[in-house]
Amino acid sequence: MTEIAPNIDQHWRTKRRSIGREGNTVLVIDNFFPDPDILMKDASVRSYSALAPYYPGIRAKVPGKYIHMLEPALTKVLATAFGFNDGFNLKECFYSLLTTQVKDLKLIQSLPHVDGGNDKRVALLHYLCDESFGGTSFYRHRRTGFESVPNDRFPTYKAALEKDVEIFGRPKQQYFSGDDEKFERIGHVEAKFNRAVIYFGRNLHAIDIGKDFTFNQRPTEGRLTINSFLDPV
Repeated sequence: MTEIAPNIDQHWRTKRRSIGREGNTVLVIDNFFPDPDILMKDASVRSYSALAPYYPGIRAKVPGKYIHMLEPALTKVLATAFGFNDGFNLKECFYSLLTTQVKDLKLIQSLPHVDGGNDKRVALLHYLCDESFGGTSFYRHRRTGFESVPNDRFPTYKAALEKDVEIFGRPKQQYFSGDDEKFERIGHVEAKFNRAVIYFGRNLHAIDIGKDFTFNQRPTEGRLTINSFLDPV
């Protein structure tokens, strides 16, 4: 990757949303990377494999320069929107291609989920594909009313999910979308090329693949995103 001029955030188009009853912050940033074609070219020459047990597809590492270029702008926005007052540490950063067919999904991949671990961890999802590849949806669990599941809520949430299975049966294999007897959708962000979505990983969320989704393993033709996790210092 070549060097990018500073003050990246001057080109950002940022919307801050407050979703659901809990009022969780979801930040949507368009024009996120100054030259996304650089990323597309880099993604096209990477070798992809199944690097994560729960992501329904294949991944490749993103060069460290990606976050380095964005760091000054990200530091400011994470402090303002998510309380990262002392900066952030990068925990993961991967090109991700959604390739797992519905019939091959695991149970955990068929429900809204949270990104476990650090309750203050932020997920940064950068779309390098267009709106035909769906987006990201956020959910409320009906039985508990939870829209986020930090560590101290997890035992209650797990017990409630088991009760759901007892009453409604096992979830069907699917890329979850919309509402059912267990979950209610409370927010949606549409995919858009060079759009970033930033939210706490503890929020219940799911990949929304849309109506006309096609699986493709070519980075220039598939559902390509960059998925990063950021922890506060």
